[in-house]
Amino acid sequence: MPSSNRYKSRTVSRAGLIAALVVSCAVPMAAQSVERFALDSVASIDVFGGENVSNHPQIIFDISGGVRITDHVQAFVRPWLRLPRPNTPASPVPDWSHELYQAGVRYERAGDRGRPAMRVELGYNVSPIGLGIPDTRPSLNPVIGPHLSYVSPMPAFDLTAPRVSAISQAYPLSAQVTFSSDHWDTRGALLNSAPTRNYSLGRPGLPRQTPAFVAGAGLTPLTGLRLGVSLAQGNYATAAEVTGSAPSDRSVTMVGGEGEYAFGFTKVGGEIVRSRFERSEGIAIAYEYFVQGVQTLAPRWFVAARHESTLAPPLITATVVGSGTRLSVVETTVGFRVTPEVTLRTSYYTRRSYGAAAWDHQVGVSGVWARIWW
Repeated sequence: MPSSNRYKSRTVSRAGLIAALVVSCAVPMAAQSVERFALDSVASIDVFGGENVSNHPQIIFDISGGVRITDHVQAFVRPWLRLPRPNTPASPVPDWSHELYQAGVRYERAGDRGRPAMRVELGYNVSPIGLGIPDTRPSLNPVIGPHLSYVSPMPAFDLTAPRVSAISQAYPLSAQVTFSSDHWDTRGALLNSAPTRNYSLGRPGLPRQTPAFVAGAGLTPLTGLRLGVSLAQGNYATAAEVTGSAPSDRSVTMVGGEGEYAFGFTKVGGEIVRSRFERSEGIAIAYEYFVQGVQTLAPRWFVAARHESTLAPPLITATVVGSGTRLSVVETTVGFRVTPEVTLRTSYYTRRSYGAAAWDHQVGVSGVWARIWW
């Protein structure tokens, strides 16, 4: 990482922590108590061995902090640090990456007497489209690996526009409002980037800011079961990011469906998202889906599995008409809770990358420590 980028990343992380301290100090000191503050941290380390993978470990520190300003208003911040593994066994070990996933303020009002509960969030938040985004926190991820479809851009389908994902792991600047009751929920949001571009403070190569709109709704017909739909519309690339003789904005429309069901000692969930991209020659269609489940076997033991896939559109130019390619990943995991704070996992992991003819087979192990301080 160039020294200028490293300096910017460190500045962003420090700025987030300073912002949290400023917000907390803004509350009158006479009214302070430990109940007004929340702080938890997660640390994880994992390593994989097998085909086409580096045997270096990956280390993640994920910290969340918040302060209750009034009975209904909270401020929050979430710095995220990662030491990634090299891209190939022969690559040098990369530097630490410093990002700020979440930072902002939240207003919450409980529902009562037929009035729905309401939440309003302003700042850098989890993208409201993508059921798998919360799994970026290692303590919440039922397996070891990330949602590869969220973090791996698809092969270029338009040489004049930036590469994108069918859906991304995004933490954009946004304004979101959510209403919910016992049996339904609905949400709307305005984002500063499309949910197909990875965006979080401190990440190099951020997309240019452009408005994107997201709406969604869900039904909870019975306890433990939720079904939802979502829609997103915006420009995945601005004219300034597009090359060619007549650059123009390129739009994307996303439609998704999701579901979760928890019963007994079992939880299953999944989603499917269709993304329609405008390009220089017609349109491009991409599909992403995943299904995952967790089964608790005993108080300390559990098993989990995930299958995910993305079908990327073909490259089409004036002289080339390609074919679509697919990314597929399957992971099966056995986990053991050593203590309420420490969890060990081991996985069999196999994937077939875009354009690859064969599957890679790997075995991974991880340790996660999660602590709620107050």
